[in-house]
Amino acid sequence: MPADALFGFLAAAATLWEVYAAPKPGLVDRFSSGAHKDMDFDLFVTSARSLAPQWREQARVGLEAVPPEKALTRLRENGLFMEKTMFSATGGINTHKGLIFILSLLLYGGGRCVAQKTPPAAVPLCHIASLPVRGCVAKELAPLRSSLPPRPLTHGEKLYLEHGVTGIRGEAEAGFPSLLHHGLPALKDALQRGSSFNDAALHCLLHLMLVGEDSNVMHRKGFLFWMEEYKQIVLDVLEQGSVFTTEGRSRLYSLDERFSSEGISPGGAADLLAATVFLHWCEETGSRFFE
Repeated sequence: MPADALFGFLAAAATLWEVYAAPKPGLVDRFSSGAHKDMDFDLFVTSARSLAPQWREQARVGLEAVPPEKALTRLRENGLFMEKTMFSATGGINTHKGLIFILSLLLYGGGRCVAQKTPPAAVPLCHIASLPVRGCVAKELAPLRSSLPPRPLTHGEKLYLEHGVTGIRGEAEAGFPSLLHHGLPALKDALQRGSSFNDAALHCLLHLMLVGEDSNVMHRKGFLFWMEEYKQIVLDVLEQGSVFTTEGRSRLYSLDERFSSEGISPGGAADLLAATVFLHWCEETGSRFFE
């Protein structure tokens, strides 16, 4: 299988697996629509199917060894086309816009690894993925402190100005530390302990919820809630055993009920979960193809 096709397949599969994993607190999955009234499982599957043929284009940017300083332009052009495809498939509902940004960078990283004849292991892949967006916080967010644009600020821009939150821009520029140091170790640990992939994904999600700057949660429930109560209740599920104990699973189901009823949706963590699954499969499958 050509490298671009393999990477595209892994990205598409990770996108589908994220929505399939259940129960995810407040998020759309195969059990419920979570905190969302305008989305459901079928809509996410439709969106994922519309994007599936296009992921390989982002991997090709890396496979063609496009240097980081020129890669972002191509990735953005492809990404904008993917967004239009998504909105056309979903009737204008944003299901995967954040994930398009994240996976596009990771696909570039994977492709560039292969172009350099290096197995697409998580650490070098994430490092390369960060290079096209190095300096983006200083370029795109920092100027807001001295001059506001002639348009309404986005939620992310408001969070940066009010609380210094850099969100997914900061995560990507830093080389995806949440994936490398929290998501991927949690996923691997659960699998090594004999968990199903579904349960391993849920355990991974909880760890990502604990560390990621989730602007979705901040927007829906407030920055102080995210800083204090949100992290504590996620930590409580982990301390009670996560998916490995009866009590931990009970707390997880209760958390899903609460988030769904209160409109709390950790969509940023869901995107990071899909990205973590993609990284895991790159290491497990990609290395066999490209060593």
